[in-house]
Amino acid sequence: MRRWARAAAAGVVLWGTAVPARAQSSFADATTMNWDGALTGMFLGLLLFSLAYNAAFFALLRERFLIWQSARTLSYFALAIGLSPLAMGPALAPDSFARQIWICVLFDLGVVFSGPFLRAYLEPGTVHKRLYPLLGWPPFLILLTTPAALMAGPPLYFAIRSAVLLAMLALCIATVVIAIARGSRTARYQAAAWSGIAAVYGVSLFHDIVLHTPFELFLFALFPALGLEVMLTAFGILDRLVRLRQERQEARAQAEAMRVIAHTDPLTGLPNRRAIEASFNDDPPVAIAIVDLDHFKAINDHHGHDVGDRVIFAAGVALGSGSALAARIGGEEFALLFRCEAGEVAGEAERLRQRVGAYIAQMVPSLKRPVTASMGLVHISRDTSFGAAMKSADINLYAAKESGRDRVVFIEAAAA
Repeated sequence: MRRWARAAAAGVVLWGTAVPARAQSSFADATTMNWDGALTGMFLGLLLFSLAYNAAFFALLRERFLIWQSARTLSYFALAIGLSPLAMGPALAPDSFARQIWICVLFDLGVVFSGPFLRAYLEPGTVHKRLYPLLGWPPFLILLTTPAALMAGPPLYFAIRSAVLLAMLALCIATVVIAIARGSRTARYQAAAWSGIAAVYGVSLFHDIVLHTPFELFLFALFPALGLEVMLTAFGILDRLVRLRQERQEARAQAEAMRVIAHTDPLTGLPNRRAIEASFNDDPPVAIAIVDLDHFKAINDHHGHDVGDRVIFAAGVALGSGSALAARIGGEEFALLFRCEAGEVAGEAERLRQRVGAYIAQMVPSLKRPVTASMGLVHISRDTSFGAAMKSADINLYAAKESGRDRVVFIEAAAA
């Protein structure tokens, strides 16, 4: 790392010798611009675009990995300023010790933030369970070894730093490789994004270990590698967010489908008891009725349950054809919620009751005798509970059955 710091300082000086170019604008006729400044500006602009990109998507989806990627990008942004020949005042001159502290700390922060970012970024289930906790707070231990890159301290201290950095590198590589093996698309993007940086550091290590000379083009190679990492990570984030949105839409659609199934009678397609109770509580009706098919057991006994199901289906179609909300509440029983004018309830109830026999005769012609229905109807007040209303309607239904069936029994109000 000390060799890297010296190479960085040398690179800053080398970079600063770029040939200036005359400005092509009359507004800046007396100014000049170096290629190093132009490259620095392009790279910083790319990082600012990445920050805006992450912020925009975080406002929509609130994904934690966008925060960690923004922290990494900010570290790159500050590192790029430190590595560039940009003027930062006499205290942070390119060859100053303070500038080297700036570079080393921000380099380490970029590495540190990679662990939590990777853990939050990869798809659930693709990070090995033993590696997942190691990608959390342990990378922050790297900051304890940052001084080793700046001081000629004990060799053991620098060796510990090297071991920690290599362990972090191995951890990230192992995480990405295992995630790819488990089918992670995001890990493939990240492997491609980090390939350039890995190549630059590989060449730098070759120079340090084999050639024993610093890699003088380190900065020239590092900036494009960082730019490649930012762009490919942005593509990976976009792909990940698109899939996350699709997964959430599918989850909402599945939840809605489950809600519909939970509130729908599978035979008739009408709402079930749970659904009609929810409707009653949300918007209390003016009247409620319970409808029961007369002598339905005889139909099952003589014609079979398949014919009985067809009869129930036809009754559901008949009762659902009017203005009342119809629901099947069990067996051959149905419930109706009336929200029409109070004076129209009795007439609408009778029309629906008579339709039951007509629809069954038309839709189940194999029956040799007509099927009739009995109905218990009751007007209710706004403060009547669903249970009390159903109990009153059931009492009237029982009265209709006792008085000869095939009729409506109707009283004006139910007790709250």
